[in-house]
Formats: sequence, C-alpha cells, structure tokens
Amino acid sequence: MPSQRYIDLRKDNLPDLHNNVLLKACQEDPDLLSELLYENKEFLFSIIAHYKGSIESLKNKFNVDEEELLQHAYIAVITAIRDFDFNKGIKFTTYIYRPIIWEVNQLLYNDSRLVRLSRSAVDLLKQMEKVENELGYFPKAEELAKLLDVTVERIENVLRFASELTSLNSLESFEPEDYSIGYESKVMDKIYVENLLKNSDLSEFETQVINLIMDGNNNSQIAKKLNVYPMTVNRALNRIKNKLDNNFESKRLSKYESEIGLIAEEMIELNCIMNIEQLKDLLDVCGYNISKYSSRVLYYIRQQAISRLDQNLSECNDCSQ
Repeated sequence: MPSQRYIDLRKDNLPDLHNNVLLKACQEDPDLLSELLYENKEFLFSIIAHYKGSIESLKNKFNVDEEELLQHAYIAVITAIRDFDFNKGIKFTTYIYRPIIWEVNQLLYNDSRLVRLSRSAVDLLKQMEKVENELGYFPKAEELAKLLDVTVERIENVLRFASELTSLNSLESFEPEDYSIGYESKVMDKIYVENLLKNSDLSEFETQVINLIMDGNNNSQIAKKLNVYPMTVNRALNRIKNKLDNNFESKRLSKYESEIGLIAEEMIELNCIMNIEQLKDLLDVCGYNISKYSSRVLYYIRQQAISRLDQNLSECNDCSQ
C-alpha cells in the first residue's frame, strides 16, 4: 500500500512515470523513489520484454531470475531520475528506456554466467567478418579454419559464444533494439516481398532466407534449416536491406531511422514541430552523440520526421505550451 504522500502526488488518468511532479519529488525523497519503483515494476518488465523478448525466455536463455532483471531496471531508473533535467522539455518516458536496456544488457552479456570473449576471440570474429565481406557468403567452419590458419575447434567455439549476440556489431556496443526482428516484421508485407524477389537481385541463399521468413521462421529456425550459423542469417538480412535501399528508394530504411522515429513521436506528443535546437536537445538527452550530425543531417532528420505526421502542426515556439 503506497504512502499517503505518494497517493497525494498521483494524478488521475496519468501514469506515474509521466507525472513530473511525482518524479521531481522522488529526486528529493528516497522513500518516495522506492515506492515509485515498487508501484511500477510491471511497467519496467514491459519495457524489458518489448526490447529484449519475454521475461521467461530471458530467464531460460541467460539463467537469470525476475528479481535480477528488476534490480537492474531499478538501478537504471534511480540513475535516470537523479540525472534527468526536467527543464529540457523531454518526457521522462522517452528518456528512460535506454538506461533500462543498457543495465539489463550489462546483466545478460557482461555477467560471469556468460563466457566473455577474449580480445583474441573478438579479433578472430572481425577476421571472419572480413572474409565474409570479401567472399560474399559466410564459409563453413572448416573453410574458415583454413583461410584464417586456426583450428576448426577454435572457429566453432568462438562462433558458439558469439551466437549469444545479435551480430558482430554487438561486440562493440549493445543496442536495446533488436533490428533483425524489426526488419523481419517489415519484410513480412507480402506485396513488398514479392517486389523484392522480382527486382532486388538477391542471391539464391538470400532468396531462401526471405522465403523462410515469409513462412514464419525466425533467425534460429532459418539457420537450422539451411545448416548455417545464426550470424550468417543476420548478415544475409543486412545485405538484403542494403539491396532494398538501392532498389526501393521510396521504401528505404534510413540510416537515421531510429532518430527520425524518435523525433516524429516527440512531435506528436508535443503537438507541434520542433526546431533544430529542440531536436538536438532531445537526441542529446536520449543518449545520441549529437556531434556526429551536421546541420544538413539534422535538417534531413527533421524533414523526414515531419513527413510522418498525420496532421499539420505549428512550430513549437508558436504553440502555447
């Protein structure tokens, strides 16, 4: 049962993590913050499940329990509330999911229960990636062993450990979004896939991957049916996406898809069109490195976000906040 103060700070029809008055109070009162965490644990579980898969699957795959997942989510919320700047005009719920997934990834991928890849193993994986890019396909372990002058056992061991990660890129930084799942959901549009198969110059293997996706198979099932490693399927999907970019400009997934989606969602919530400085502030608060965006790129992101709005909105500076 929450305390009377917590009840008084709550607002009807407003979720706790949208309630800035309550959140600000939690910055000053540790007891109130504890109540916030307890009262919203199901919401935290929903964020984890949305970006990482069901709680049950995580428990089975990584040998963790719900309490461990929850404790890491709590750490993220505590840190986020402490550091959050309410004067930026950014919603806390827009900001919070990245710290939560980051902390959960630390538990899942950096914990001692998962064998860590040594530097030599990481270097070997990078060499494998280079071989795949040069050959246009991912060779079997025996062929890789000959090309890289290592034992087949070494290749298989490294690939087995690396299969816990979604791709080679994950060795450098863990991202909360599962891009392969998001991409598969887009490819499932039947008309889109038919056009893809006709016009995108896919290899025989890539065509097999697409057909298996259309039949409802996930990455692991596809890998098993084609007798390849799961990472080979992931890389094939990336190549397919690149071919889509070249052949279907109107349906292309932008390099800045994540940023565009974030900005569009925020504009909808604010009910106005953000200017470049507001856009930069949002990206900065949400963990993006804004120094990498030129003025031209920021303008492109803004225009793409505006194009996704269903309504004509005024500039945020012209709206009464």
